[in-house]
Amino acid sequence: MKDFDDREPQLSDLKTVLALLKDGTVTRAAQSLGVSQSALSYQLERMRGRFADPLFVRVGNRMAPTPYAQRLAGPAARVMHIVETEIAGLAAFDPPTTEREFRIGLNELGAITLLPKLVRRMAQLAPHAQLKPVTVDPASIPADLDSGEMDIAAGHFPQTHDLLLQQLLYERDYVCVVRRDHPHIGASMTMREFSDTPSIETPASPVTLAWLDEELSRRGLQVKVQMSVRHVSAIPFVVAACDCVAVIPREVFEVFAPIAAIRTVKLPIDIPPIKIHQYWHPRVGSDPAVRFFRELVFATARGDGKGQPDTRIGDGRSAKS
Repeated sequence: MKDFDDREPQLSDLKTVLALLKDGTVTRAAQSLGVSQSALSYQLERMRGRFADPLFVRVGNRMAPTPYAQRLAGPAARVMHIVETEIAGLAAFDPPTTEREFRIGLNELGAITLLPKLVRRMAQLAPHAQLKPVTVDPASIPADLDSGEMDIAAGHFPQTHDLLLQQLLYERDYVCVVRRDHPHIGASMTMREFSDTPSIETPASPVTLAWLDEELSRRGLQVKVQMSVRHVSAIPFVVAACDCVAVIPREVFEVFAPIAAIRTVKLPIDIPPIKIHQYWHPRVGSDPAVRFFRELVFATARGDGKGQPDTRIGDGRSAKS
């Protein structure tokens, strides 16, 4: 293929035309473009072949534009303005001024424990941004992240599609609670005592419920379910109003203990924690706004720093790993 078969102008051509029009000489134009004089001369020679026009001719000490170069100046300036402002701006993101809406997928536990902290930190770092919590359907997380319905999903979703990226936020601890003035239960209880006490459970904690069932079954015991409560936020108040026992996330206990008359009870074996991750789609992994948001979620969940996201985190890993 010959050097000048491609007649389409290049961005470097447009920059050269504008620099020569402004500076008038190859020497000064080369300086403003940050290239050598010989490199600019070679560029101009290639442009003359590409456009089939001299473009600039020497008149005294200056390079005078041809009529074609003069006509090219207007479109060149408009194209470079778009490149330097609109296109370059696509990769820029300024948290203090952005008005972007960030969408995070959460279940009820996340809405109780993470969302209030996230609202506070968002107000500090991106005061004009909008934060929209989205109710999570675990089965649709991959599609919702791919479509942009959610920027991030945060929670315990072990069956999430392995094409997604994920990052560990923290481990969620669980505690056993009873009402503060329970007449029969002290600071600790055996597994048999736990089994004999009516229990309030929630389907929102299936992993913990399965563990309890297994531990009791190994001892020939079983949970005596008094009530199943779908909303985790209701459990502290239900427990405070009866003689039942419940196992809830420590975060929930800490949020509601000041307003619900409940206390913790030590079991003879530790309740295993569960891992809480944030998930995002690889398609938006490099987007500066989404990166800022996931760093913000990470820092908020970890309680790192003084309102600043931890910018040291990586790009995550596959949900399969």
